[in-house]
Amino acid sequence: MQTKLFAAALLVAALALPPASVHALRVAPPPGPTRIVQSDAVFVGRVLQIEPIDVDAKPYPASKTTVKYRVAVVKVNTIIRGLKTEKMVRVGFIPFVQPKPGRPIIGGRRGGPQVTVGQEGLFMISKHSSGKFYMAPDYGYFVSAEQKNFDDEIKTARKVVAMMGNAEAYLKSKDADERLLAASLLISQYRTPKGASVEEPISAAQTKLILNALATAKWQQRRFGDPDPWTLFNQLGAKDGWKYPQKIRNRDDLRDAVQAWIRAHGETYRIKRFVPRAEK
Repeated sequence: MQTKLFAAALLVAALALPPASVHALRVAPPPGPTRIVQSDAVFVGRVLQIEPIDVDAKPYPASKTTVKYRVAVVKVNTIIRGLKTEKMVRVGFIPFVQPKPGRPIIGGRRGGPQVTVGQEGLFMISKHSSGKFYMAPDYGYFVSAEQKNFDDEIKTARKVVAMMGNAEAYLKSKDADERLLAASLLISQYRTPKGASVEEPISAAQTKLILNALATAKWQQRRFGDPDPWTLFNQLGAKDGWKYPQKIRNRDDLRDAVQAWIRAHGETYRIKRFVPRAEK
């Protein structure tokens, strides 16, 4: 039984990604829109210097241990989101440590971005819980200006920020891809907890718009990095009456099951969002 369940889980994961991406399940960064939504600040900047002394800080508030962050002083050239008038920001990175034979890699490589003095690029960063510096949390949250897709990443960032300011209007767009992208931004925003959080329901009206965007999306194989309706549906958390289809032959089976559930429960179901516990 466990073998069958494991095989089914692998099949579902494979159906949610393009074939060429299946081998990269553990190392690929989140899609561009997700990275923008999850970041406190997004800007184009240039590394001016690396501070000479690493900073010891907890990787998350409840941690009982600290890790060393290498801090880059970055000049802000173009603000896309989050910053106001800042000209310089401190951005912490966990430096790469050459492991002993047989030991895991810590920092660097696919564990997180690394930068050097003079390097320019797109920074997608979040405030460290200490408030003393920002950090790029994972691989893909810094895009070097030398990468071929740099201009595309800038365009995506600007488009996402514009949509975030009026997401509900895009949920009502006549274009299915625009509706799905707007839904992906809101789901990422609502379903990503930061620190100690509790859940609260969003409005019934917005829930219906998001579910409609998933139900009417194009469910055929999507390019890596594009919002995927099946992945987004699974991010919603517990869903009343939802059961995985008994037989999954292709993505049409996933689509049909999701659409059937939305028809049956869309009027009463409410998507829940994470909010900091202190706000309650």
